Amino acid sequence: MFVILIDILKIERMVTKMVKYCPRCGARALPGAKFCRSCGFKLIKDSQTSTKHDAERVRDYEAVEEYAPELAPVKVELTKEEEDSLLKLAEIIPLQKKIEELKKEKDNLEIRFRVEEAISEKEYNSELKRINNSIADLEKDINEKRKVMSSLELLNLVQEVVEMRERQEKLEEIFKEGRIQESTYDRLKKEYKEKERATKAKVDDEEARLKQYRRNLIDQKEEISSQKEEYFARYSVGEFTEKEYRAKIKELESRNIDGLIAAVDEIIARMSKV
Repeated sequence: MFVILIDILKIERMVTKMVKYCPRCGARALPGAKFCRSCGFKLIKDSQTSTKHDAERVRDYEAVEEYAPELAPVKVELTKEEEDSLLKLAEIIPLQKKIEELKKEKDNLEIRFRVEEAISEKEYNSELKRINNSIADLEKDINEKRKVMSSLELLNLVQEVVEMRERQEKLEEIFKEGRIQESTYDRLKKEYKEKERATKAKVDDEEARLKQYRRNLIDQKEEISSQKEEYFARYSVGEFTEKEYRAKIKELESRNIDGLIAAVDEIIARMSKV
């Protein structure tokens, strides 16, 4: 029994070294990592569990060994129009946050003037005008950016789900008010529920696609960081001129990956509300 246990642990270590990608989501696994950094899947099982489960644990690893070398990371690519829209959204996000800050400032101004009476009416009107003008300018800027922003399918689907729920709420109101019969209410409620369910399923699919796209962006960001270090080393030892080095760095930074990640996070946050 002791010899068998040693053999099992050897197999465990051998197979663990072969796993390069998460078997659940396809993300690259860091050497020696116990959990997938993308989806949280447990990559290395606990070696301290009872010996009666060791054989079953080895079978699990053998199954991974069979296909792990062939498993490539899932790569999700968006169209140029979709990426352009995400970058526009990345520009819009800080503007929207600034508007929220100004609205809070406006609320505080109301309290200082009407409740605390800490400022004069003249000061209040002057500050109120400044805040309203700033909000109007930001909203104008946002609308201009949205005009050249192609529609993102995911946001459209989210909006459809919201509309279906709003219709159900309105239907509930007019039924309680006695303005429609129960048979009409039941028929429409079923129709809206089915449409919401079908659209929500599409939203879930798009969300999974977008999350994988985000993981790809993280991988690309790490690759760019590594490439920058390599270019710096080559430049430092005289392989590149300063002009060549700067050109290569500029090329690496030409894609706004941080902006794309921020936009994806914003969309996923919106989706979590449906």
